[in-house]
Amino acid sequence: MKYGIIVILCLTFFQVQATVGYKVGNTAPEFKLKTLAGTEHSLSSLRKKGHVLLVFWAVECVYCYAHIKEFNRAHEEFKDKLTITAINIGGEYPVEVAEYVKDNKLKYLVLSERLNNLDVGESYHVLGTPTLVLVSPQGKVLFYGHRVPDLTQWLK
Repeated sequence: MKYGIIVILCLTFFQVQATVGYKVGNTAPEFKLKTLAGTEHSLSSLRKKGHVLLVFWAVECVYCYAHIKEFNRAHEEFKDKLTITAINIGGEYPVEVAEYVKDNKLKYLVLSERLNNLDVGESYHVLGTPTLVLVSPQGKVLFYGHRVPDLTQWLK
């Protein structure tokens, strides 16, 4: 019986955590992370160019892999208005991330600072991959979800 109560408490805790995530209209948490080459980017610096689509992903995520072509296409189509920023939260080492980026021809910005990326994922209440967050140039969350949003409604 004792284990049943623990399971119920754990499930209740995780259900509460799952409903706490970011909502449209919230201010996006600021962060600073580095690329594989060591160049530092902050959310505020990325927002200067326009909208930012944060893609929280992992090397082993098949859904993340399935969207690469779509992200590459959006990167090309909206490059003057949008910065697609992939933040690896799988805990993979930079060498694994670099190999994945090269093998799969990611054209958009990839930030890979192993443990710091996990902190950013936590600040955005990311529970799974892919999680996508569209941030306005003013720093407001416009979209938070697990599917690729129709970007044309914000990037006219």
